[in-house]
Amino acid sequence: SQAQYLEDFQTFIDTILGTHPHPFKFTAESLFRQHIQAKKQLISNQTTLREYIWYCSEIIALLGCSHSSLGWFNQEDAMVPTALRFPLEAKLIEGRLYISDALSNGDILEAGTEIFSINGQPVPQIISTAFKHINSQAHISSYKQLLFSGYITSYIPFIMNFPEKYEIIVRGQKRSISLAPLTAYKNKPRLHRITSNSHCQEELCLKVEQANTAILTIRNFAYYGDRLPTITNFIDSSFAAIQSHGIQHLIIDLRFNGGGPSVAANHLLKHLLARPYTYFQQNDFEHLKKQQQPNSDGFKGKLYFLIDGDGHSTTGHFMSLIKTLREVTIIGEEIGSNHFCTANQKKYKLPHTGISFYVARITIITTAKTLSDSQVILPDHFVTQSITDHLNNVDTVLEYALGLIRK
Repeated sequence: SQAQYLEDFQTFIDTILGTHPHPFKFTAESLFRQHIQAKKQLISNQTTLREYIWYCSEIIALLGCSHSSLGWFNQEDAMVPTALRFPLEAKLIEGRLYISDALSNGDILEAGTEIFSINGQPVPQIISTAFKHINSQAHISSYKQLLFSGYITSYIPFIMNFPEKYEIIVRGQKRSISLAPLTAYKNKPRLHRITSNSHCQEELCLKVEQANTAILTIRNFAYYGDRLPTITNFIDSSFAAIQSHGIQHLIIDLRFNGGGPSVAANHLLKHLLARPYTYFQQNDFEHLKKQQQPNSDGFKGKLYFLIDGDGHSTTGHFMSLIKTLREVTIIGEEIGSNHFCTANQKKYKLPHTGISFYVARITIITTAKTLSDSQVILPDHFVTQSITDHLNNVDTVLEYALGLIRK
């Protein structure tokens, strides 16, 4: 009922504003409250659960916090019947939308085709709507782009209020094309977009690429508790091998790395810096605020980092420090986080609707004081994978890095 929806909505708002340490950091309080009132006015006895969760996602995205969300798009995705899904997979690249898998429409459409509009809505309008419902640190758009592409079969129904049919206009065609609905569908793992065309099929890899070059891949820092030695031992053994091979150029691939405990990232940092440093200037856990001593046999050669919009939390902390404390070359797209974040999220569940959500509770800031709290960590070489390279399993970013070294 309307009363139950509104009761849940008030609980949702009270929890966000009462828990998050900086609810108005990236959206002005006046604008935040305007959005809250606007959503309350939309709720009625005719409101559906799908509409309601769509309202909630827009509100929590206003926080601009990578640790506060409804949890990717999984709850919403589960609400979309197969027959009502958008029957194409597509990849958003620099504001343009390309078919990556035609699914049930492979007989009439080719992968790589650019989509101009869906059911009469231009792609830029669709993207603008979708991005309002995707949380990201400081509203960084690179992560929004990746998540939208990963869940596009369910994002489009929510944006367009679940139409029964879809028509698209594509490059090279003047008339709209009617799409056949799906009869079955299973989401591809989001990591598939990297590992399908990568030398590294695991979370942790070291590969000696050529005589003086190595690639160290760390897809995840999230080795907590008893698992921490797995990553610290890997880092130690990798740098021992790097030293024994006389490596002069080291590529560290941090793409898709969503973060983890800061001690794991700090362990990597100790192998890369020559002078003592302090990791955090503010941390509600009082952790790593003491001066850190680098390893005496740390890597002295040239460093190259590969980053993308999926780099969150600790990965942003790490990159803010390495960018500030050492000369490095960064390649790829803007990373999905920076030196400032709110973390240690707690999961909550609304009593009537059953919708679950996460809210961050503490503030963590590194000593990279030259960066503003909303400043994006940009690459020195902006390189993005084209749709052609995506379809042909070419790792554009890595190939670019290797090309720089060969030059």
